[in-house]
Amino acid sequence: MPIYEFRCEICGKVFEALQKMGEDFPSCPQCGAKEVMKLPSIFAFRDRSAYRSERERAILKRARDYLIDGKVKDARRFLEKAKEFYPTDKIKKLSDTLAERKPIKGGYISKPEVVITKKKG
Repeated sequence: MPIYEFRCEICGKVFEALQKMGEDFPSCPQCGAKEVMKLPSIFAFRDRSAYRSERERAILKRARDYLIDGKVKDARRFLEKAKEFYPTDKIKKLSDTLAERKPIKGGYISKPEVVITKKKG
């Protein structure tokens, strides 16, 4: 039997109770009222928009990883597929931006970092 949380609408007491499926809600242990409300569990309650934004962040992170590695073609292909299944504004915008981007002839050029040396003297 799962444990559920309830809140009394009369006195405001929050309490837990073991309850079978299909059983009536228990009465409040403090005031005895039958007007109780079942509270959503933190672990069982999940908002659809939270799932979409979490999925969108994961897609954008993977596309960013492709771009960091210099795999622009793979990032384009991945975002085209992602755009079909999760058509959000950010994914569409990044996909369209990469589709318009033209590759550099001869590959990508990386600039060396500046090295600072200390003079002896």
